[in-house]
Amino acid sequence: MKKNQRIILFHVIFWLVYMLISTLIEFALNPKDYVFSIGDFFFSQFPNVCTFYLCIFVYAKFVSPLKIIPLIIAIIAVYLFSYLHWYVTAYHIRPLIKANGGPTATFHVWKFAVAVLWLYIKYSFFAFGYYYANETIKHQKRLRIIEKEKHQAEYAFLRAQINPHFLNNTLNFFYAKSLPLSSELADGIMTLSEIMHYSLKQDREDETILIEEEIAHIRNVININQLRFNHELQVSFEVNGRTANARIIPLILITIVENVLKHGDCSDVSNPARIILDINAENGLVHLKTNNKKKKGPKELSSGIGLENIRKRLTHHYAKDCILSIHETATDYSLAMILYQNYNNNAAKHNISTHSNLFQAINTKPKYPLP
Repeated sequence: MKKNQRIILFHVIFWLVYMLISTLIEFALNPKDYVFSIGDFFFSQFPNVCTFYLCIFVYAKFVSPLKIIPLIIAIIAVYLFSYLHWYVTAYHIRPLIKANGGPTATFHVWKFAVAVLWLYIKYSFFAFGYYYANETIKHQKRLRIIEKEKHQAEYAFLRAQINPHFLNNTLNFFYAKSLPLSSELADGIMTLSEIMHYSLKQDREDETILIEEEIAHIRNVININQLRFNHELQVSFEVNGRTANARIIPLILITIVENVLKHGDCSDVSNPARIILDINAENGLVHLKTNNKKKKGPKELSSGIGLENIRKRLTHHYAKDCILSIHETATDYSLAMILYQNYNNNAAKHNISTHSNLFQAINTKPKYPLP
């Protein structure tokens, strides 16, 4: 039996037992005049059951996070529904089934309203208790999952401390052995070692690094891919401006570059993939532009996690001081990323951030001053 089915069965059994106990209590209070009725057995509690579940729905919708005005409106609406439900049940349904304790001939609005209000308060408190207990159980489950993931991360980190040293030493051994055989192979092994060392070093995404390190890493990745494809990749990587002292959060630029290498068509000599990085260290501005043709044929499997991770990290670190925009057609793919780090040229920043068409600025000469 599925979990949801078990929960529904539990609730049905609970309310049947509750109704049975209520019926027995009513019989015990008035055994001489009591007449058992299946219809009365259900209809005497059905409005309360509806109130209970409606209140749970309201609490789930408006309590966390707290939305005070919608919550108050919903509580009043549920009470009015309960009032109307009880009126129809007590004065129209129960008399038809000759239920016990039928209403008096005279209908007193305020007395009836107070009686329904008492029932509403009682069952709304029951509903809140159920909702609170359920949320507490869910919270405890989340804490256990987080604790489990923490232990798994600690274990993975411990393994990562062991394996990289082994891999690095092995690559150094291969490098030494390959030197007499092929300088190109030796250079490739050294480049791969540097790529691995850089990637493992960036284990804290809340820290910034010198952009020069990220640029060197990009060049290594491009070089290793050129070796893979016999130096036939058509990729242009251009850096403009002074990189000294400019900083960036790690592995942002390289993720975008790897996306170009993986999904772009880098075989067209007349239309190479272009990666342009403009830097203004004085104003703290970094502007990355990429443009490439799309690969034809079946697409490689991709989870899309890389770019989504970039968006989250940029938002976390730079807040509103960044732009990440993607323009895509059937044949081409363009990306622009602009970061403002300790930016003090408000006029220039305004010109870029309010540009009517970001890609018009991307595909032309930058309008901000570069050294």
